[in-house]
Amino acid sequence: MKKSLAVVLTLFVSVTLISCDPLDKKYDKENYSEVMAEHADSASRSAFNRATVENEINDRRNEDFTYQELIEQGKMIQRKEQPVRGNAR
Repeated sequence: MKKSLAVVLTLFVSVTLISCDPLDKKYDKENYSEVMAEHADSASRSAFNRATVENEINDRRNEDFTYQELIEQGKMIQRKEQPVRGNAR
């Protein structure tokens, strides 16, 4: 019984530590540059910047989103802005 409990607790602690991704935390205006510099690649930083600017233009609070949500928003905006290939001559 003690072994089973030890295994379950170890598994729980491991999953908890693995799931502590800094990009899953809410946007913080004071610390965003350090978080992005340490935990995001250049494409994600570009998407993040695009989303934060778009949110400011549209009066949305960036603080309501996690870093990862802002990155995903930015990627969606970038995809919409790409010209459609194949139709241009």
